[in-house]
Formats: sequence, structure tokens, C-alpha cells
Amino acid sequence: MPALWHQSRAETAIFAHSRHHNVEIDFADSSSQCSAGTLHLLMQITPQSQDIDTPESQIHLANALGGKLSGNNQCADVSTVNISVLKNGSEIRQLQALRSTGWQFTEVVPTSAQISAPALQPSLSNDASPEVTTSATAPAVIIPEGYMGFLAQIVRKNASLLDNDAVQACWAQHYLRHDFFAAQGNEFRVHEIDARAKSDLAQLSSQIKPDVIRVELNLRLGEYDFSRSDFPVELNGDLLSVSSDCNLSPAHLPGRVTLHLPDKQQIFRIPMSAANAEQFLKQRTRFGYINRDVFVSLSLHVNEAVMSRLNDETYDPVPAELNQVQIFSGPEKKTLLADISENALTAIRKEQLAEKAVAVAREEAAKRAENLRQMQLQLQNASYSQRLAMWVGQNNRNFGLPDLSTIRLVRQRAAVSGKPVDAILLVHTDGSGRDKVETQWPGKLNLTIAKNQPSFTSNTWYVVQGQVSVPGGDFPSAEMTVQAEHVCKEEQCKDAGNLQALEAALKAQNVP
Repeated sequence: MPALWHQSRAETAIFAHSRHHNVEIDFADSSSQCSAGTLHLLMQITPQSQDIDTPESQIHLANALGGKLSGNNQCADVSTVNISVLKNGSEIRQLQALRSTGWQFTEVVPTSAQISAPALQPSLSNDASPEVTTSATAPAVIIPEGYMGFLAQIVRKNASLLDNDAVQACWAQHYLRHDFFAAQGNEFRVHEIDARAKSDLAQLSSQIKPDVIRVELNLRLGEYDFSRSDFPVELNGDLLSVSSDCNLSPAHLPGRVTLHLPDKQQIFRIPMSAANAEQFLKQRTRFGYINRDVFVSLSLHVNEAVMSRLNDETYDPVPAELNQVQIFSGPEKKTLLADISENALTAIRKEQLAEKAVAVAREEAAKRAENLRQMQLQLQNASYSQRLAMWVGQNNRNFGLPDLSTIRLVRQRAAVSGKPVDAILLVHTDGSGRDKVETQWPGKLNLTIAKNQPSFTSNTWYVVQGQVSVPGGDFPSAEMTVQAEHVCKEEQCKDAGNLQALEAALKAQNVP
């Protein structure tokens, strides 16, 4: 026996289970089960499954269901069985068998004519029961997913590509797969398949919405947010790549295209009441494991001019804007959990930017508060000279506290370096104004104030911070460009040495 089957009585959604392969076969619709003429099943392949990676092993496993189907009176009316093979939640192929052929399964490959939107079921709203679903009408033609959507859009802009053998072969390889490989070695059959591919691609590219690309991927369902009554689904990263296994170099088309999204992190939300959310997770629990994978379809808009320039030398990411997000419970896309429009995405983006700005502001405020606390601790042991320097040197990036310099030391440093040097000085003006104001103390020093600072007043003590340069010559006056100033009330700025006044000023300024 290829597998040992048993039916689960506790879980009515399970049709059968292979212990040998550790693979579960579920009813796609647990309510109808075998009541219809066509039975839809899901073959669930997980990382714990064994020896089931190849199509042959999956078909072999499906064929073992023949005895169960023939001997089950409840399935007596079933004439066709369709199995969607899911690997880690994503559909990788479809199998089909008929009662008339003895339940021998074969792989079903969809053609391009079958590319259409599925019937959707509504999400679990706050008032709906998790079991109640109805179908909704969908558009007849949708954009192919991933790279093939790019190819269709490029052909829509450049119809001459329809005559390219590589383009025809690529489309046939994807959507006429069985016939494509069966025709290899027979040029007449290959010519026929390529002609069909050309016709299908021409029809589809003329009907799709311009400049829109569709990308599908699996994302994780976050923990339920009780304050918002929803499940968050997070998309991390701002790059999405789509590629093809075709050789399109003869058509001068890229084999891979990378889309650049405007945001590095986006959170989509699935609204659901707490009661329905709990039931939803219970339905996705198997053997103690909650399947939190959800299937997400992203609709993106690419600028028409950018689309027209795509070629085999396209390496840079292509800018793309999200204009719709659909979240499904699984890759079969039968239950639609959320449908987020372009306007809703814009609102979400604004909300997330606002939340991020608040978080950044809160973090910066916390850093400033911590810096102020550390500075206040250091001030307890600060010297008189350091206290004076703190009035203009709070932004000092060096370790420890800033300190006053002497004009002699500053002149020496400037002479050695040959360029202006930073300094904090105690000065007494001998004039007023903004440019080249002379000083009584320390003397031989002229002050020029920055535009955002008030003018100097004559005969006044200041603590100043800026850059000092020394011109060449026989002991000329040093020149200081002042970036920050503190006006003192007392001689030699004795009032600036008051610790309580300095702490109050630092707290008011909340300097980082």
C-alpha cells in the first residue's frame, strides 16, 4: 500500500489523512462535502510532510483515494474529483479524476482562456457567521499574476512582440504547458501551439487594464488586535521581484523585474469581531498548529513611460504604487477576508506615517530627557568654567562637559592647524554691532555674530561659542565668527555660574 488512510471523525473537514506521507486531504467546502457531482479537495503539504515533493508522488497518493471514493456510499453521486495541491498554503498544481476512468488522477494545466477572476466569498464581518458565505460577481478578465502580467502589459504597448518566437514560446510554456511540452520535437505541432499562444496573448493584452501589475504572495496573520477588532497583516520591505523561467533574451526583455514600493513597511488590516476571530483561528488549527498564512493579491500601478522602457538591460528597481490589496484565506481564493481600495490605502499610509511621526517624536523626547538627566548629574561636579561654557555649549559632541578656552591656547591651536578652530570664550565687548566688534577682554579679538543671533552691545560681558581664525602678520587681532552667545548680567559673568539658573535654562530649552 502506498499510504495508510484513515478518516477523522473529530474533524469533519478532513476527508482523509496519509500517515506515511503526513499529508492531509481536506474538503474544500466542509458544508457540501460529497453532496455535489463534483467533489473539491485540498491536499495539504506542510514542512512536516515526507516523500511527497514530486508531481508523480502526489498523483500516486491521490490515486490511493480510488478505493475510498468507490466504497463510500455518501460519495455515490460524485462523478468528478478535483484536488488542489497546496504546499505551505500555496497552490502548486491541480489534479483531476473521473469515476468513468476508475479514479485515475492527472494534472490539470489551465490555459490562458481560463485566466479569470474567481468567485469570491465575503469576509467575516462583525455581524456575519464564519460559516455563512455567498458568491460575488467578478470581472471576466484579470491581469495575469507576476511576470506574465508584465509581459502582457509590454505586448499591449508593443504589438510587434506578438511575432517574436521567444514571447510566443514563453506564453505557451505558462498557459499551454501540457501541449507545449508534448509538442517538442514536432515543428508542425510547435507552430500550432505558438499560434494559439499568440492569439491568446493578443486577446488578453488588448483587454487588460493598462499599466497595472498583479503580484501574489503569502503573508502572516498577526496577533488579533483587541483594541481595533482586527487582524494585522504586515508587508515588510519595499522591493518585490517577479521573474520568469523563459529565455526572453531574443526579445530583448528582462528575465526579472524588481518593483520598488514607496513604503518599507505597510500594515493591512482584516476587520473581524473577537468572537468570529476566535472561531476563524479554530478552523485553521490542525494538530495544535494554527495556520496563520494568508494569501495576498497586490495590484500595483507602474508608470507608462517606465513600462515602455523595460528591456534586457533593465536592472534598477521600477517604481510602483499600490492601488488595491485583496487578502484571501488561502491560495484557492474562495474566501475574501479584506478588499482594500486605493483610497483606503492612501488613508492607511497617512495613518501609519502619523503613527510613525508620533513614535519618532516620543523616542526623541525620551532621548532628550535622558540627555538632560545625564547632564544634570554631570553639572553637580562641574567647575565654574564648565558651568559658564554650558550656556552656549550644550550641543557639544565630545565626551564630558564643554569648557572655556583661553585666547592664548586658541591662537596656538589655530596657528598650528592653519585653519579656524572651535572655541568657547568669556569676552567683554568694547563696541557694538555685528561685524568685527572689538573686545576689552581678552583683547586682540574681534567678534562677528551669525545672522540668527542678536547684535553685540558695548561694555557687556558674554559667553560666546564659534570658530576663531588668526590672520598672518605681526600679532594681528584674532577673528571669531560667533554661532551662539549668552548675555551676562554681572561682571565676568558671575551670574552665569549659578547652578540652579543653568539647570532651569537647560530644562526649558530641552536641548538634546
